[in-house]
Amino acid sequence: MQNELSKKPKKKIAFIVEYSAMKGYYPFERASILAKLLKEEEVTVFLKKPSDEALEIFTDAQLSPIIYIHIDELINHLKELQPDLIVQDGKDTTIEYVETIRPFCKTLVHFDDFGEGAELADGNILAILDEMRETTAQNILAGSFAFAIGDTLKSIAESRVSNELSDPPHIVVAYEDGDPNNLTYRTLRHLTHLQIPLKVTIAIDREYPHSVSDLQLMALSRRNTKIFKDDKPLEKLLPEADIVICNANYTPYKVAAVGIPCIVSAQNERELNNIFPRENNGFINLGLGRKMKQSNIQNAVMELLLHEARRERAVRKQIQLEIHENNETLKSLLLDFAYERHNIVSF
Repeated sequence: MQNELSKKPKKKIAFIVEYSAMKGYYPFERASILAKLLKEEEVTVFLKKPSDEALEIFTDAQLSPIIYIHIDELINHLKELQPDLIVQDGKDTTIEYVETIRPFCKTLVHFDDFGEGAELADGNILAILDEMRETTAQNILAGSFAFAIGDTLKSIAESRVSNELSDPPHIVVAYEDGDPNNLTYRTLRHLTHLQIPLKVTIAIDREYPHSVSDLQLMALSRRNTKIFKDDKPLEKLLPEADIVICNANYTPYKVAAVGIPCIVSAQNERELNNIFPRENNGFINLGLGRKMKQSNIQNAVMELLLHEARRERAVRKQIQLEIHENNETLKSLLLDFAYERHNIVSF
């Protein structure tokens, strides 16, 4: 029996990832995590015109993706490969695009696809679930399980031993995925008017498109306030954060994986309608960031600082999501699709 199992042919699984400004670089991280988890199969990764940041994600994971520029190049690769499963992540697809790649695979699975092409996939796995979106489509699998967690977040979660406040309390501000509305500046400006001892660190990554000198100038007006520029600043700051203030895209999942009281402010309508970073999962949601009032964010901060029970409840709700177990769930789900098992159920 053992010999028969070992001779079972591997499934060919292809990941196709394309950058979207709306989603940032997390889809590349998710694809690299899942590709490594599925290494016992025959895995190929295709990237469309990736930036250096995107390539580094796969290089760090010791993966060698195939780069393409035009759809014709991708089609030629898929014709040759004939994958059992294609996993599409990053962009919102069109019907035309999906009809083009569909003939070259047995099964097609998309992640967080809000385009019309998603309707043609065998499965559309959603971590970003829009409360305004029709979710009755038969192919939708939605829930917090759809967030793949990297090793760094796992180790931070395992090493974090206490949720007692530091002295002074440390607030980390991290608007990832480009921060087009400069909520970083807006949030820092509001925090500087809080007349209590605080340590505030502003996380700035390579996607931040605005003037850092403006932030630095404002940071000089308050003690224990600094700007931290790094490729992955949030991951390096999470171990020491008492409160995180962030956007409402993928970042709340990272915070919940560790278990830290969190205030979210949406960059756009899609983030605004994301049902994950809400009170039932332990978050304080301030709504659309460009309409953020100084009193709202200050009240949210003070609520968490003054009430230990409120902080404990937030962390408890996040930990109950068991995000650290997501990877095995996602691995099993994708293998079910690859092997065309019929026991795939909704979460």
